[in-house]
Amino acid sequence: MKLIVNEKELKEYFQGLRRLVWGKEQSDEGHANDKEEAIRNSLRKELYADEFAAFLQENHSDLRRDSFRKVLLRYLHETVELGTDAGSVTGVLDEVGRDYAEIIESGGTRVLIRFAQINSVQEV
Repeated sequence: MKLIVNEKELKEYFQGLRRLVWGKEQSDEGHANDKEEAIRNSLRKELYADEFAAFLQENHSDLRRDSFRKVLLRYLHETVELGTDAGSVTGVLDEVGRDYAEIIESGGTRVLIRFAQINSVQEV
């Protein structure tokens, strides 16, 4: 996708957005009217709300989890070593779930490891 933007218009757009959120600069003439001040306060309240922070964290972790899942799927049914804080687990990657990996160790033991606990993946 190609996007053609006039640099001057883009700069003015972001300056206007900055003024809307953070208020007018001292060099600007006059004061913000009540409507602009209400919008500014509303935006600040929304951007710094706990619910918004939780939403961002949840979506960030979903993206990270999905991309990590794609990496693990490349090693499905292969012998891998998964590194964790508790040590490494080596075996055949038998299943990649939504947020976990299942390894079958050489002795036949099935080990489930959550993505959050995995530090490294290495094909053996």
